[in-house]
Amino acid sequence: MQDNAEADELKLKRTLTVANIQSQKVKRVPWTGDFYQALGKPQDRGVWFIWGNSGSGKSSFLMQLAKALSKLGYKTLYNLCEEEPDDAEYIQRTTLFKMNEVQDCFYTQSYDYIELMIFLRKRQPPKVVIVDSIKDITTNWEEYLALKKLITKKNIILIIVGQAEGKNPRTEFEKSIRYNAKMKIFVSGYLAVCQGRTIGPNGGQYIIYQEGYDKLRGAS
Repeated sequence: MQDNAEADELKLKRTLTVANIQSQKVKRVPWTGDFYQALGKPQDRGVWFIWGNSGSGKSSFLMQLAKALSKLGYKTLYNLCEEEPDDAEYIQRTTLFKMNEVQDCFYTQSYDYIELMIFLRKRQPPKVVIVDSIKDITTNWEEYLALKKLITKKNIILIIVGQAEGKNPRTEFEKSIRYNAKMKIFVSGYLAVCQGRTIGPNGGQYIIYQEGYDKLRGAS
């Protein structure tokens, strides 16, 4: 009897018809240029997972990606976990990629998991959140799901950064995030390769640093 009473009180979501599904408006990232060529126009919410080895060009790619999204007017938080905002290397990257050009939309902080959840619950959270890297704020699957649920509710693009072992994410936790994410991007040898749900016209490849890319491949 108690189970029946609880079931009666539970408010289930209504089922959707095909017409309901197809009439929904889907917003996509409206960028052009190299990022469109590589990544297409993904939906402007959900989890993106980016992984790569140290020295692969991953940090440079993340800064370029943050700038491209900020240029669209997306308020972007770079949650810096492995470094600190006053580290010389991080300051140098913001200078190298001229982040002052998007200073009205680009912000940096070093929030832990609880602080980040509190920040994202604000009335007007950023449209894009980069967590670099996930292992430094949580390795708990339930906490990841709670974070994903929150960003889904808030229509946020959550870009999670992971480490690599060979071509795969290093830990089982990071592998699970890769399977769960909408967009999956592997970075190696100054090349970012999209393995996500949308892939651009050039087959999903984005060259991060042309000179380094050519040098590694023996080009003159």
